[in-house]
Amino acid sequence: MEKEIIIEYKPKTDILVKVSKYLLSRMPFVKVLIFVFFFVVFQNAVLSATQAETHLQWSFIDLIPFGMVLLVWAGVYFLTMFNIKKNIQKNKKNLESQKITFTKNSFTQEGESFKVENFWQDIFQIKETNNWFLIYLNKTSALPIIKQDLKDNQYTELKQLFNSIDIKKSLKS
Repeated sequence: MEKEIIIEYKPKTDILVKVSKYLLSRMPFVKVLIFVFFFVVFQNAVLSATQAETHLQWSFIDLIPFGMVLLVWAGVYFLTMFNIKKNIQKNKKNLESQKITFTKNSFTQEGESFKVENFWQDIFQIKETNNWFLIYLNKTSALPIIKQDLKDNQYTELKQLFNSIDIKKSLKS
């Protein structure tokens, strides 16, 4: 493939937050935290049920540990989402109109105040989801290509390009 594929788009904060949430949810430590959360909730539910069985009634006090765990996790979730959104908005480069040019050897991301060229051999992986192509620059950060913003046959051209690159990838068939 010798032809360039050029995508122009204006990133939106809500899309970048969704991508960040997706990336965060795929991190191993988050999966462990979710497992611990469900373990603690299950353990409290079983303990409350056995105590309620001996008293033959549930009381408000039996539900306090469960409610506290839910409250802490909800607070952590909303604080994390707030910080992600704040960090995205703080870096003005995230919100600039961008032009991404794909070639056989590299892709160039160009905004109003920056220009970055990445070579395919330096990319960690490419993953296709229902809404995006994610080009992982490393294990924890990725550049989203929003499928909805692709014009004409850019989707097909990108898939062909990504399939021709010798890199770890997970594309839909």
